[in-house]
Amino acid sequence: MGPRLLCWVALCLLGAGPLDTAVFQTPKYLISQVGNKKTIKCEQKLGYDAMYWYKQDSKKSLKILFCYNNKELILNETVPSRFSPESPDKAHLNLHVRSLERDDSAVYLCASSLDTALQSHCLPVHKPLVPARKLWGQRAHLLHKSVLCSPTPCVGWVEFYPSG
Repeated sequence: MGPRLLCWVALCLLGAGPLDTAVFQTPKYLISQVGNKKTIKCEQKLGYDAMYWYKQDSKKSLKILFCYNNKELILNETVPSRFSPESPDKAHLNLHVRSLERDDSAVYLCASSLDTALQSHCLPVHKPLVPARKLWGQRAHLLHKSVLCSPTPCVGWVEFYPSG
């Protein structure tokens, strides 16, 4: 039997922002074999209603995974069923990953904001033309939609590193 190739996935938790950050992710460092189950915990001490998990892959494209508002899932962007978020209260949003795969290697970011774009009162919005129709040559008004509308969103991140 030939040598076995062991795939390891390492999680490296890095803090972002000032030392008095209000969003925390644990554990700080975690190393696991592919196939194992792991949990990343996120806690925010801001009292905000909205919490998010993002994934940034090696190509640096940032994608939203989950969005919660007051413990209720309001967005799940076709995330594999191996990823399951848990919100025991509005201050916590844990990310459980079962059966880790090599493709899970990425930076995982937890964030919190005052509101979500779905019910935000802090976003500048242009009202559409009335009546709501566009004739050829008329100007169109665009509605700007942002996921994080807090003036200073707090972000932390977790990184998966393959080794071997």
